[in-house]
Amino acid sequence: MKNLDIDIYMSNFKGFFERNPDQLKKLIGNAKPEKFFEGIRNIVESNSKDEEKPLEPTKQQIIELVLKLNVPKKIPTYFNHHMGDICLN
Repeated sequence: MKNLDIDIYMSNFKGFFERNPDQLKKLIGNAKPEKFFEGIRNIVESNSKDEEKPLEPTKQQIIELVLKLNVPKKIPTYFNHHMGDICLN
């Protein structure tokens, strides 16, 4: 039954953004929509395992996903400066 609930939720979620593509762009920025929807599905599946959590992703979960998709994977630890290298540790 949970898989059916997840499929219905995802269908409605994607459907909203298909009808409002400008809102999707505002939400996810430069991230790929496929990756965003894949991440949302993972969150929903994770939430479905916990009986106390609602199925829908929380605002915090969505924010964390969007940040994860938009922030570069590797942040350099050294920067070259005219006065020498700067270490960010």
